[in-house]
Amino acid sequence: MKINKLPSEIFNRIAAGEVVESPASIVKELTENAIDAGATEISVTVKGGGIDYIRITDNGCGIDFESLPTAFLPHATSKINSLDDLDTIKTLGFRGEALPSIAAVADVTMVSRVADSEFGGKISYENGRLIEHEECGAGFGTVITVQNLFKNIPARKKFLNTPAREETKIFTLIERLVLANPNIVFKFDSDVKHFQSPGEGLESAVFAVYGDNVLKNTVKVDLQDPPMSVQGFTCLPTFTKPSKSYQNVIINGRYVESQDIQYAVYSVYASYLMKRQYPLFVLHVTMPYDMVDVNVHPSKLQVKFADTVKVKSMIARAVKNAVSPKLTAAKPLNDEDFSFAVSSNDRERSSEYGRSHTLLRPFFDVAPQARQDVAQQASPTEQVVEKASVVSDAADRVFSDKSDYIDLHTPPTDPPSADETFTATQCEYIGKLFNTYIILEHGDNCYFIDQHAAHEKILYDKLLSAYEAKRLQTQPLMIPFVFDVSATDAELINENLEMFADCGFGISPFGEYTFTLSYLPYECAGIDFRAFVSDLLLLVNSREKSPMVLKERLMQSACKAAVKGEIDDLGQSEIDALLAEMTARNITLFCPHGRPIAVCFSKKEIEKWFKRIV
Repeated sequence: MKINKLPSEIFNRIAAGEVVESPASIVKELTENAIDAGATEISVTVKGGGIDYIRITDNGCGIDFESLPTAFLPHATSKINSLDDLDTIKTLGFRGEALPSIAAVADVTMVSRVADSEFGGKISYENGRLIEHEECGAGFGTVITVQNLFKNIPARKKFLNTPAREETKIFTLIERLVLANPNIVFKFDSDVKHFQSPGEGLESAVFAVYGDNVLKNTVKVDLQDPPMSVQGFTCLPTFTKPSKSYQNVIINGRYVESQDIQYAVYSVYASYLMKRQYPLFVLHVTMPYDMVDVNVHPSKLQVKFADTVKVKSMIARAVKNAVSPKLTAAKPLNDEDFSFAVSSNDRERSSEYGRSHTLLRPFFDVAPQARQDVAQQASPTEQVVEKASVVSDAADRVFSDKSDYIDLHTPPTDPPSADETFTATQCEYIGKLFNTYIILEHGDNCYFIDQHAAHEKILYDKLLSAYEAKRLQTQPLMIPFVFDVSATDAELINENLEMFADCGFGISPFGEYTFTLSYLPYECAGIDFRAFVSDLLLLVNSREKSPMVLKERLMQSACKAAVKGEIDDLGQSEIDALLAEMTARNITLFCPHGRPIAVCFSKKEIEKWFKRIV
């Protein structure tokens, strides 16, 4: 075969595919160049979400006139000179790919002047072609303008989001840069937004990005552990957030994404967090440059540590020292809490549902009249497991006070499908386990029923049926629930307000990044607001675009948040009522999220546990 050497215009466009993903990636590359140039003030102006226009202005060292064309050559950089420099990268940029990649997919003009020059220089590119290079009057520093992104690459342009969404991504980037570079003044201007950071240290940066309320609910982190150190802020155990977007890790001045460090911080808070809540933190970690590899991906967001366990342990100790005086839960923290021999992925895998257990296929049934009575009498707001008096009469026709028997078929050996429901033979009620699992016995089989998964399924079926029948009833909240989100999440929520209202959830803006929940479906009374908001943010950040699928997932999240946790201590009548309604509604064996509602253990399997048989 013949090997071709690619022309520069093709090579640069290929490279641009890795470097230039969106207007935000352009802003990232150019602002990092300004930081590396020693700028103390950086101004970012965008129009049309950065698709139409981006201008970055800085007061850095500038580029001399003769070097301007060289700056736009592939792999041309002032930041590394030898192979050894790759092991101790101290600058944010170093690949020499940004400027030629940007110039390959947009119109670019740069004006720059160094301190010892009387004049500045101007250079312009269109579609990677040099069209102008001349001297001009200019202030010290650099101004670079990028226009008409992807104008000749419609296939790339169509994958961009709306201008509003792209602008939000840029502003989120600016917030991260402010937190990572607290001594630099950042200015941001767009068609609708204006922002400026004071550049007076990390505390002022946290205030500028998150506001006074967050700052009041954080404590300072400061630990010196040569050759490493960590400084910053972390939240009080009582002030957590419904997503991980408030977790900020800065390594040697570089904003990065590190699941290892996120897990280290989470380990400190784990015993004190509500479900689907996450700590907020801004942590600056300093370490020798040869202890961290930033040359992992063109985005430079991912890093690798030479000693991951040591880094995680240091972070955990630093955060523990900061928040331990505020921790009041009974369980104390000790050094064993920060042993990271097992990764977070391993922990998650070890906690997955054991698939070796047989899933319960058939379940309860009652006479048709009893089923009709239960379905008609159960009030959605009573949520069955909390107040079962309305359905207890119907349940009494199913459960005998003397025998505690219900009907159950012997489960088959094959796992059930998601649409299988319950049928009948006799089964004896044995009791409860951990205030969560109802235990039943029939013949040589023992059944564990997850009362919360069953309740969740009942609520979901009710809510979905009401929605499909256009009979949704809503209930106003006496005091609306107020919640704050990030700039990105705020944009996504605003785009879906109509969908929320259609599903019975009254979510409204209450400030730039603040919203209120003022009413909700009747079936979701008693909802856990924090858990619901956490799931809501996951939902709007998903890539799912189908309106019907989004609505179903919203209802699933609402029903999950409406189910009580393991602290519930159900009485016999409440358990009877729950089982009766499961029977009456002929529910399937899986909750809306795909988890099993019941599992089965055979007598033979249990006897193997105790080595009674082999």
